[in-house]
Amino acid sequence: MQSWNDVLQYIKINLGQINKLEISDDDLIYNLKSQVLPFFSQYSGCKKFKALSDNNLIMSLTGQPMQQYRIPLEPEEYIINVVNVYFSKNMSLLDLSTPFINSPESAMDALIANSYIDMVRSMQAANTWEFLSPDILLFDFAVGFIILEYTTVHSDLKTIDPDKYQLIFKKLCLANVKIWISANRSKFENLTTPFGAITLNWEAMKAEGVQEKEECTQLLNIIPPEFLIHIDV
Repeated sequence: MQSWNDVLQYIKINLGQINKLEISDDDLIYNLKSQVLPFFSQYSGCKKFKALSDNNLIMSLTGQPMQQYRIPLEPEEYIINVVNVYFSKNMSLLDLSTPFINSPESAMDALIANSYIDMVRSMQAANTWEFLSPDILLFDFAVGFIILEYTTVHSDLKTIDPDKYQLIFKKLCLANVKIWISANRSKFENLTTPFGAITLNWEAMKAEGVQEKEECTQLLNIIPPEFLIHIDV
C-alpha cells in the first residue's frame, strides 16, 4: 500500500528506531510533503488533463498576444510541465473514415485516398503553442476546443508509479530524514546518560544521507522523457 504510514515504517526500520525519532511523525510527514514530494514530482509528476475552450480566452487590451487562454487549475495546484496539447478535429475531407473494403478495387481506392490525406496533412502548418507560468497558454490562432495534458505535484502517493515509489521515492525520503536528523544531532557531540556518554556519530549519518540522496537523484535523471522525438502535425 502506497501511503505515508508505509513511508514512515520504512524510514524507522532502516534507522533502527521503530518507536520514536527526534522528529515527530506529524512533522516528518509535513516536511516530506513540502520538501521531498515536490522535488520528486519535478522528475516524475502526477499526470492530469484539462479541457480548454473559448470560455477560457483572456481578452488582451495592452498589446499581449490575442490568443491567450487561462488554464482552470485547482487551488494550490501548479503546472510542472506541459506534456501535450490535443487539438479538436473539424469534419472535412481529411477526417473521413476509411471506406468499407470488399474488393481489390476498393482496397486500391482506400490506399490512394489515405496517401492523399497523408500528403495534404504533411503540408499543413504545425499547431504551435507556448506555456507561460503559472497558468497561461498562448496560441497563434483561436483553438476552439483542446485537451491539455500536464504534470503537477502528487497530492496522493497512490498516483506515483509503483516501481518509482518502491525503488526511488521511499529511499529519497529516508535520505532526507537522515540529513535532517544529523543536522539536529550536530548540535551535540554526545549525550550523557546514567549509563555513560553516548556518541551520536551524526557525521556518518549525514554522509549516508547525502550519498543516498545523490543516488536517488541520479535515478530520477535517467527516467526516460515522455517523448524521445515528438513532431506535432
